[in-house]
Amino acid sequence: MFTAVLTRVRGLWVAMVAGVALIVGVGLAAPANAAVPPEVIIADTFATRTVTADTFADYVFNVPAGNWTAVATLTARNNTATAAALACSFLIISESSTNNTSVVSTVGPNGQLASLSTGTARAVATTGVVRLRCSATTATTNMSVFNVNIMATRVNAITRVNLG
Repeated sequence: MFTAVLTRVRGLWVAMVAGVALIVGVGLAAPANAAVPPEVIIADTFATRTVTADTFADYVFNVPAGNWTAVATLTARNNTATAAALACSFLIISESSTNNTSVVSTVGPNGQLASLSTGTARAVATTGVVRLRCSATTATTNMSVFNVNIMATRVNAITRVNLG
């Protein structure tokens, strides 16, 4: 019985200390410089889209405010009899500007495949848009784009380093 009374008194004491800490603002709150847990958005599709010089394949989704890095991968198949180039631009659009990368790959003729990947990063103040856009570079080229995967990750900070 003595143990039960002591446990109850200790429990009340802990509750009182926690209550006082809550009132004065001391407690389990994270420090101001604590790392924000990463948020990951994955967008993918296995659907095939046909591209030409005039017909783009666009893959688009929104991201909330924050610092974002994004990577994209895809597979392309050339449906024509001559080797041709597939050009893709990948960007994060924010309120006032964009930050984009471009990649071009030559895909062999007659159903040959190529894999492309690219990445970019951007700080977004309110909301932003992640967009991958691909097209063939010549009017007579017909290509299929499929197995598209885009992964955007919110990070604490983005630091650019000049490589020379």
